[in-house]
Amino acid sequence: MILYSPPPALVALVQSSVKPVDLHNARLIGDKVITQENLRDYLTFIASDALQGRDTPSQGLDVAAQFIAFHLKRFGVKPGGDDGTYFQKIPMVKTGFDEAKSSLSLGEAPVRFGEGFAIDRGQGSATGELVVIASELGTTDVTGKVVLLGVQASDAASSQALAAGAVAVLRSSTNQTWWRRQAVQTNRRAFWRMERTPTPEPPAAAPVVTLSPEASAQFLESAGKSVAVSVVAKIERIYTQNVVGIVEGVDQKLKSEYVAIGAHYDHVGTGGRGTDTIFNGADDDGSGTVAILSIAEAAAKARSKRSLLFVWHTGEEKGMQGSGYFVDKPTVPLAQITAQLNIDMIGRSKPAGDTKPSNRDLSGPDAIYVIGTTMMSTELGKLILSTNANYLKLNYDPKYDAPDDPNRFFYRSDHYSYAKKGIPVCFWFDGVHEDYHQVGDEVSKIDFAKMEKITRTVFLTAINIANLTERPKVDKPLNR
Repeated sequence: MILYSPPPALVALVQSSVKPVDLHNARLIGDKVITQENLRDYLTFIASDALQGRDTPSQGLDVAAQFIAFHLKRFGVKPGGDDGTYFQKIPMVKTGFDEAKSSLSLGEAPVRFGEGFAIDRGQGSATGELVVIASELGTTDVTGKVVLLGVQASDAASSQALAAGAVAVLRSSTNQTWWRRQAVQTNRRAFWRMERTPTPEPPAAAPVVTLSPEASAQFLESAGKSVAVSVVAKIERIYTQNVVGIVEGVDQKLKSEYVAIGAHYDHVGTGGRGTDTIFNGADDDGSGTVAILSIAEAAAKARSKRSLLFVWHTGEEKGMQGSGYFVDKPTVPLAQITAQLNIDMIGRSKPAGDTKPSNRDLSGPDAIYVIGTTMMSTELGKLILSTNANYLKLNYDPKYDAPDDPNRFFYRSDHYSYAKKGIPVCFWFDGVHEDYHQVGDEVSKIDFAKMEKITRTVFLTAINIANLTERPKVDKPLNR
């Protein structure tokens, strides 16, 4: 079989003859593609236990990224990440402690990490005679000594002892529950963050550790003995990723501009108490993740004048790290992004008769909070409202659509990273509920009928913006 490959000039000619979709046909495509069944299928995987809560970074998050990329390729959505892929790689770094190499001994007897001591801070080794300080340092000479502080010592006593010449500090404890928490938290205090600039090696610093109640009792009776302590810091590095796809516009002049549509596909991982320890994040933000996946599928069949840029942001739960990285190192020219539409939690509804205080501000089955319509662009705000009014007529609740909202929701999700760069934005949000950041945020509690309506409406909103003759003007200063 001889495969025919058309010349580039012919391909360009055919593409230039494609007309942008009108709103009527966009509705037909959206209603066919964006369905409760598809949303449920996608979300059942994204919010499954197999993905272990999609923490940033984690294997579960990486699997979610591959899942999204697989479907984008299936839909015919172009890669918009690095090097012709769907992934924008983001370097992450964590500075913690090497538990295996850190050590403590009393005389010749070693004390095991996690059983007898936990690390507070430091980098380096020290050996010295043990001096016990019950509460305040006073006039005790601690030069060249290892100081053991009693439980009555103030928080400032460690720094005071080191300033007075101590080579290391041991803190004692008597509460077993508190101690176990301290031991477990030693490396959890270290967290992954974006490595924007090279992280320097940890500087040398005197070791400070906390003893278990059993070790505290032993050391308190060992004044004058030799103590050796070593704290070894370590730097770990890994990559995570945003997922980026592009549906090219068909207008030869406007296709270089983009309407961005985003959601965060990460959640908070594991750690819940009881038998269920996985924070599945079905609503937060599994709902937004699969909503824009369905919008991408519909957009690939309903081409608009401008291009549509889809970004699944990582690390929103860690301080909007993925969206912050994208706007600082965009894979398309940032000045060419005309608007950003963010979906973060659209899957829950307040049941009729629900009087729980934790669900007080949860929106109903036909309602959703829209945030940003009044904040930056009058023109964009009017278009967002009119699209809804002319289609499914959802109750667009403006309760949080104000810079003086005490919850500051406008400033708490990924759209704000774009807003700070002068890009007009809008944010769809169902409201805080009883399962917000809880293990109960499960697929079984999602209102897929509501999700379907909101997703279809956001799709048409994006098409309307993408087909504008002129990009929406920013005519209001951004309040920060």
